[in-house]
Amino acid sequence: MSSKCSLRVAAALAGAGALNGVAWCAEAGPESGAAVGTLEEVVVTAEKRESTVQKTPISITAISGADLQAQGISNLLSVAQQVPGVSFKTSGPGQTEFEMRGLTSTGGQSPTVGFYLDETALTPPAMAQNGKVVIDPDLFDLNRVEILRGPQGTLYGAGSMGGTIKLVTNAPDPKQIAANVQGIGSGTDGGGFNHTENAMLNLPLWQDVAALRLVVTNKHVQGWIDRDVVNPFPLEVGTGFVGSVRADVAAAPVVKRVTESNTENLKGGRATLLLQPVEGLSITAGALYQRINQSGPNTIDVPPGNEVHYQPFDLAEPFKDTFNLQHLDIKYDFEGFQVVSATSSWTRQQNQTQDISEAMQDYIGHFFGDPNKFPFYTADGGLGAGTISEDDYTRQISEELRIASTGAGPFQWLAGAYYSTFHATSHVYSFYDGFTALFGTNNLADNHRLLDVDQYALFGEASYQLPYSLKATVGARYYNFHSNSATSVSGVSANGTSDTLYGVAQNSGVSPKFNLAYIPNDNLTVYGTVSKGFRPGGPNSPIPPPCTAAPKQFGPDSVWSYELGEKLKMLDARVSINGDVYYEDWSNIQQQVAPPCGFKFTANAGKAKVYGAELEAAIVLLPGLVFSQSVGYTHATNAATVPDAGVKDGDRLLDVPKVTANTTLTYRYPLAGTLNLIARVNNSYVDSIQDITFTRNTLPSYDLVDTRFGVETDRWSAVIFVDNLTNKKALLSDTGALSANVPIFNRVATNQPRTIGADLSYKFQ
Repeated sequence: MSSKCSLRVAAALAGAGALNGVAWCAEAGPESGAAVGTLEEVVVTAEKRESTVQKTPISITAISGADLQAQGISNLLSVAQQVPGVSFKTSGPGQTEFEMRGLTSTGGQSPTVGFYLDETALTPPAMAQNGKVVIDPDLFDLNRVEILRGPQGTLYGAGSMGGTIKLVTNAPDPKQIAANVQGIGSGTDGGGFNHTENAMLNLPLWQDVAALRLVVTNKHVQGWIDRDVVNPFPLEVGTGFVGSVRADVAAAPVVKRVTESNTENLKGGRATLLLQPVEGLSITAGALYQRINQSGPNTIDVPPGNEVHYQPFDLAEPFKDTFNLQHLDIKYDFEGFQVVSATSSWTRQQNQTQDISEAMQDYIGHFFGDPNKFPFYTADGGLGAGTISEDDYTRQISEELRIASTGAGPFQWLAGAYYSTFHATSHVYSFYDGFTALFGTNNLADNHRLLDVDQYALFGEASYQLPYSLKATVGARYYNFHSNSATSVSGVSANGTSDTLYGVAQNSGVSPKFNLAYIPNDNLTVYGTVSKGFRPGGPNSPIPPPCTAAPKQFGPDSVWSYELGEKLKMLDARVSINGDVYYEDWSNIQQQVAPPCGFKFTANAGKAKVYGAELEAAIVLLPGLVFSQSVGYTHATNAATVPDAGVKDGDRLLDVPKVTANTTLTYRYPLAGTLNLIARVNNSYVDSIQDITFTRNTLPSYDLVDTRFGVETDRWSAVIFVDNLTNKKALLSDTGALSANVPIFNRVATNQPRTIGADLSYKFQ
């Protein structure tokens, strides 16, 4: 491929093929000079060595950074809605938990999907009420996103039993000065003006020896959800805790309306220094900082389902997420092998506040009589205004040292060791003045939890090129975890106990992998994989009498995965078809058990069966016109009944759509010189999911349509876009209460309404 073609791929809206690891390019034909459309592959490092999607015998989706920018994708939630096999729970930016192939993260302290930024594992908070939520970085100036489906425990370790998401940044270039700027402005129905400013500067400090790359982002998303304070707040209708229903809050008099209550501001920066002092040695040192401030969550009340949160009192619900990362990566190439050391240290602080006035009125009211007889307002004997807050702090230091063969010989190998120390604290507290009259204290809850986890691992993988174009790969990871916890609770919710409760756990095991691939040429790969994934166990804090004693610790849960897949390119790289089928046997599932005494703990209880299929295809229909389609099917159900966990045999696993589909049509037409007309339309379909707060419920399916139209050259692009063209209100996931879920209403995360704007970018080099 010519360099001009590579530049055009980087700038064009040609991302139709990117979802199965290819990008589209048009070159002049060698004889006729006509445009010939081809599909170019994305280079990936899924196996911790460079390869292409086509030759990597696992189920993987790769999207290049150029295609992310061309498609207007700036956050991981948008990626997840387009990639088969991926599901999620979310309450907004910085509060998204990703899952793959049906393996949900409802119990335990670890996720089921690994999350990496370059060489660094970014472990989610262990005890946050909003789930195993990952950071939400802006995706500007990424080299690519890799989404690896199926267990990745051999190379990526704990928490990768469902798959792994890797964000790979662009490395500094010591050869030339380069810069890239982007400005995006838009307006949202029911919201206001949004704007994003991105900039990258690459500075060679010493030709071919040292370079510095700087990236900054400033993003403002005006909210679209109102917060309505109504007075008098209507009392619920009916009797009984479960039998009551919420009154018509939408018809109540509004005394204060806080418009655009979920406004988000993101500021971040990344600095990377590359040194290549001698041949074969590269040293990369970097730092990343990001802060998200949001005035309220992306959630609405259901019922009534308007773009509103209704309150009896004016109580804000701010959210803040601050992340700091420092890393040092050293690589040295010897003759025949490479040594890599990856060291990192990061911290993350999350703070959020939630209004609980209506929920506590319902919850407490039903313990002391009909809530209709005890109104909201303190003057009438009610509880009055109340909030609950949660502060989560996470810190991790990690080191991975590995050695891998290089060259093109038939025998390839990799071996390594990994260590991390993980520290997490969580503080949930509510000092609610309305409780003083009932209980003699305003301390509803003041809960402190601490968890320390040390992880040690040895891993290795080897492959051999057999006759008849066969390649066999075996791998294994030995892991060992030591965990300590301390829990201190006080207040009305503590059931009379205030002693610090300590827990300790230790567990170890082996996670193997077996793969056989048939790769007769560059256009075909057929493979079969048997692999095991795992999540580490952990300690349970002791629970006080009269509760039945909880087990001192819960063990790892694990999944055996069986997969068959193929990757095919044909018709001179104008067609790409990647597909797979899989079956997963999930056992000893870490689930939260809630005995009648009210103290919860985690136990290994139950099992689940998951099977499904994934297909990604891209076709050059005509020169300049590319069609792509991805489809995922997931059948995920519990295979055992666990009454204390609220799980029944045959129940669907939570948050898992049976079907997802993404359809894209992209057109690129040369106008004059390097000037091109570019257009794109995309439809993402997500099937209905089962979710749970007080009870299990169903959130309906939805389609989201995005369009882009503009012009571009090798250096600049100007695009007009419409996101959510049909102005669809999608109910994404239920948001659990920090205090207590109640049956009369849910808080449900929703998407951004129709947004129309312009995207301008320019490259200097």
